[in-house]
Amino acid sequence: MLTEGFCLQGIERLLIYEFLPNASLDHFIFDPIKRVHLNWEKRYKIIGGIARGLLYLHEDSRLRIIHRDLKASNILLDDEMNPKISDFGMARLFVVDQTQGNTSRIVGTYGYMAPEYAMRGHFSVKSDVFSFGVLVLEIVTGKKNSFRNGNDIEHLMSHAWRNWREGTAQDMIDPVLSSGSATEMMRCIHIGLLCVQENVAERPTMASVVLMLSSSSLTLQIPSQPAFFMNSSTYQSDLSSSMGHNSRVTESSLSESETMIPLSQNEVSITELYPR
Repeated sequence: MLTEGFCLQGIERLLIYEFLPNASLDHFIFDPIKRVHLNWEKRYKIIGGIARGLLYLHEDSRLRIIHRDLKASNILLDDEMNPKISDFGMARLFVVDQTQGNTSRIVGTYGYMAPEYAMRGHFSVKSDVFSFGVLVLEIVTGKKNSFRNGNDIEHLMSHAWRNWREGTAQDMIDPVLSSGSATEMMRCIHIGLLCVQENVAERPTMASVVLMLSSSSLTLQIPSQPAFFMNSSTYQSDLSSSMGHNSRVTESSLSESETMIPLSQNEVSITELYPR
């Protein structure tokens, strides 16, 4: 949470934020020049900071907060490269014993959205975990959630899973990370894959993720096939005709109570404003 204060005057509603001189994470990890300033030590620190921030939102805050739009451009960096989760315009509050919410207003950023949210409007702490997993894979690889591979567009989760199964996951690591703990990098890829699993129940909680990051002796489960992987049941039945290259949810993939809602392209959030 970055809010330092607010101002109300007439119809004006202003939030005052902490000044963060290093802008957002995407300005570094996706920039061919600036990315060299983020060595592995800094990236690992950023991953851990984001994980602890989400853990606070999910478990330690007075009310449980589901962010719903976690992505690289919503992670701001202070002068010491400490991460700050920002942009809570799409966040939802849960009461203490609430575990899941449903909405017909599907807003967010395609590529970071969990399948159960993108296609059915179901969101929970596990949908934030999914977004975190995508973000971790981006930080380690330096690639966006979809990227050009030769003449084709490849999805990062498919790329990560294929390399993991073939035993070549080390080839995914950002080439500028020539120094640093290869064990930590591989462990983060492993954790990222655990977070983007298709089955909601198989994804870890953020409490488990923080423990995985802080304890190298903790044995990690073997990840299963991620959501949106080519040939996965979710991809074939729900996404091939709806999202694909159009980045759009069609009426056939929505419940009767939902309407056709366009999803964002180029990692820009789609927001539908309504009173809360």
